[in-house]
Amino acid sequence: MTADHRSDFPLTLGLLHELLEVDTALPVRRLLQAARQVRGVLAPLILSLAEREGTPMGTGARDELARMHRRAATYRRLAEETARVPGARVVKGPSLARHYPEGTLRALGDLDVVVPSETALWQVLALALDHHDSDEAELTHLDDRGQHHLYAGLWWPGEDPLLDPDHGLEVTTFAFAGDGEGVPLRAALPGDQVLADVLSLAEERFQRPYTVKDVLDLVCVMTSPAAPDPRELAAAAERFALAPELLALCERVRATPPLATAVPDELVAGLRGPAEAELRRRTGTQPAPARRLYGMQLTSPLRRGEGHRSTEHRWSEGAISRTPVGDFLLVPGELVDPALHADALERLAALAPWPLRPAPRQEA
Repeated sequence: MTADHRSDFPLTLGLLHELLEVDTALPVRRLLQAARQVRGVLAPLILSLAEREGTPMGTGARDELARMHRRAATYRRLAEETARVPGARVVKGPSLARHYPEGTLRALGDLDVVVPSETALWQVLALALDHHDSDEAELTHLDDRGQHHLYAGLWWPGEDPLLDPDHGLEVTTFAFAGDGEGVPLRAALPGDQVLADVLSLAEERFQRPYTVKDVLDLVCVMTSPAAPDPRELAAAAERFALAPELLALCERVRATPPLATAVPDELVAGLRGPAEAELRRRTGTQPAPARRLYGMQLTSPLRRGEGHRSTEHRWSEGAISRTPVGDFLLVPGELVDPALHADALERLAALAPWPLRPAPRQEA
């Protein structure tokens, strides 16, 4: 992380009080309590600001902040290793954190990686499993207009399993999933990393409402030396069908007076026309949504398997996706017939074990 990317925006505890609607006369502990009750992980940021501003901190707060710094370092190392996989790109996470002001810590929930192929997807997961034991994974198969795509995720315990959220890695062979209705899957990322990060942030709106953390992410990007040209960002949002979502996030930022100047007028003006056109398009002809099959995990703990391709074992009632990390019963929804699950376990037991990779060499 270099200073060239850091914003000099005055990010303070006072600003967090305003964003979380906590009276500035109340102590920082009340701000921290409020942060823990809203969506989006903000506690590490508040603790880092408290440390920077000289707020008295006890051993519990200092230990939590130290663990979150180590968590961020874990993700940075994993991101660096992921860069060894041809075509793999990390979005959001550490890539957004590099824009935050000196002395602040952006909390990292998981690591998001976009890859160009199934081979690359399993290579990325293999790198993670070389260093982290995991027994929880997700798998989704998507068929979109004749193209097959994969989502895979795995999780492992945080440093303090009772207090810290799990670590996570989510890898996709597509950049943007869309909303399953008017916005289709878009496979490619923008070539520019900052554009890719900002549009990935906008895409989050299809999964959940925007949070204070999203607001701060955009503020820190747009006030950093690496801020994208407003015209290029508006054009990219239009090209990737995300103008309405990015405009909504910009307007939320500008609704808070201390943040209003962080988003250039030129960007908002450049998004309005494309946003209106995109919303009209969405009310017209609807693209066929991608067909999805979800993987119900059958293998625990996960394995460090040989190979970079999955295979399918099919029978009349179902299918098992066998992958280098584990085996999954493919189902169309959340509800699974217990008889089908039991049948899948019996069929899996009769199959040959997946060959395993040798354990990674440990550095002296």
